Amino acid sequence: MNELNRLRDTLRPHLPWHGARLNFVCLFLMALFQTKTVNLMEIATVFANPVQISSNYQRLQRFFRQFKFDRAEIARFVVSLIDIPQPWTLSLDRTCWSFGQTHFNILMLAVVHEGIAFPLLWTMLDKKGNSNSGERMDLFDRFEALFPDVEVACLTADREFVGRDWLSYLLIDPEVPFRLRIRHSELISP
Repeated sequence: MNELNRLRDTLRPHLPWHGARLNFVCLFLMALFQTKTVNLMEIATVFANPVQISSNYQRLQRFFRQFKFDRAEIARFVVSLIDIPQPWTLSLDRTCWSFGQTHFNILMLAVVHEGIAFPLLWTMLDKKGNSNSGERMDLFDRFEALFPDVEVACLTADREFVGRDWLSYLLIDPEVPFRLRIRHSELISP
């Protein structure tokens, strides 16, 4: 319980949630760290309370079904908890995965600190395949609105994140330095 109290005391200043909700999130995080999986049934087996596993599982399902996270609040929390010095290196990436018949295509913007990318903002793409320039610009606009005073050292991204509109957007004042992987067969010209 000592770890639970320390975690709750750490999170409380950053997350203005009701005490019961904050306590539940702390229990969930402790179980998540212990199991090292996002499988809710596995997490339910080590949930730090004496209730039956099936009850813990239902409680976890209810929480994720009903609770709406404020993404901006979570992003500010991550940054304040880690205390990332400026200038920031940002990473743009996209991931696709399936859960049963449901497909997820997520465009993610993260801040890189000590070799670890910490997700800040994301967009669920309602399609298969790559993001377009507009979706990337919208995500970056959200970042700039949320962190207007942050100095960006550079934005890193994979070779799928190209396009004239997107690159022009990055070069508009304030210019965002970027590093993009490109195919070995592509040539760059001014």
